[in-house]
Amino acid sequence: NPEGKQVVDLTFASEVLGMPTMDGYGWAQFEFGDQIGQDNRYTIAQKLGWGMHSSTWLARNTINDKFVAVKALTGHMTDMYECAVIWEPDALQLASQLPTSLHCTQLLDEFTIPGKGTAGSHMCFVMPVYRGNMKALVEARTTALPLPLAKWIALHLLCGIAHAHGHRIVHTDLKHDNIFFSTTMSADNIEAWMMKEPSWQHVPEASYDGVVQAVVLQPLPMISEDEAMRATYLLADFGCAQLLGLHANQMITSLPLQPPEVFLEAEWDKPTDIWTFSCLIFELVTSKHLFCYQRNEKFGLDKMENMLYQMMLHTKEDFRAAQLQVSSKAPEYFNMNCQMKKNLTIFNWPIKACLDELKVVSDEEAKATVKLIQQCLHLDPAHRSTATELLSDPWFNGVE
Repeated sequence: NPEGKQVVDLTFASEVLGMPTMDGYGWAQFEFGDQIGQDNRYTIAQKLGWGMHSSTWLARNTINDKFVAVKALTGHMTDMYECAVIWEPDALQLASQLPTSLHCTQLLDEFTIPGKGTAGSHMCFVMPVYRGNMKALVEARTTALPLPLAKWIALHLLCGIAHAHGHRIVHTDLKHDNIFFSTTMSADNIEAWMMKEPSWQHVPEASYDGVVQAVVLQPLPMISEDEAMRATYLLADFGCAQLLGLHANQMITSLPLQPPEVFLEAEWDKPTDIWTFSCLIFELVTSKHLFCYQRNEKFGLDKMENMLYQMMLHTKEDFRAAQLQVSSKAPEYFNMNCQMKKNLTIFNWPIKACLDELKVVSDEEAKATVKLIQQCLHLDPAHRSTATELLSDPWFNGVE
């Protein structure tokens, strides 16, 4: 570089190891057989997964000889908790209070351990072992889920949302990745799987701290469709969760799943989860997104304008003055008459037409599905049904 220092491009086969916490890194560097936690009770066995802010490991509890999952936050995210920027540990504690729910992640134990090198410290959450997440289940298929399975998953997810809201938690990050399902694998089954699929590591890599060697990701084997119909599904990953109450100027939720109040930077609360849930119902039934976060070349709309336009078409509603007046970004897209600044034709494009076009369910089931979605998909969050109210919807009749 201009300062005369050598610059090296670093590449990593898995999570970025050996890089400073202060730069946003700090993933845990565990070795097979490492013992962590109080009295070294958890022995690391396999790496089940990793994400932007953590890695998850299969471990054996040496006290009761049971397998558990240990989620280790990066050093950076552990620091964020110490600075009160994230709320995940508190959310997990609230969600795990009695009465507990089978449809929410359960926190069994938590502790903080020192990391290696510049990785800082790692806050660790001990949870039951789950088999996988909905993203993997959906990606393993070439067609939409069978409707009975879609309803089964949606009902369990809704139970998890109702439990979270009842414990004063807004999840804010509902998506396939964060819907887990249970496992019926016994400790002996897991042992046999580990013997068949032994842990191994990637080749050594250069890093800031020196040479590192990441563990290869080895999730538990995918369940069959029959097993999927018997599995328990649950709401997981509370890394973006917030305490119930009005929040503002904070981007949450994946863009195609964001409700209008978030796009327009208005205050939001638990109805944001309800909007996202309705989008996920559509995805579970069709395997397609309800809203497309992309430019609309035909009408000359940017991504944001196109999202707002689609929302108006699918809900068959107009944005009201009371909502736009408390939305900081509304003046960029709407005039004083609450009409979009771009002169757009509001044509008939209801959700039912989207379902009919995809031809994945019968007309009767399509009508019932739309009726449920419409209870959630109101532009004004005050008009959306609550999770508890939705649990009694006829769409779930016959689903246990």
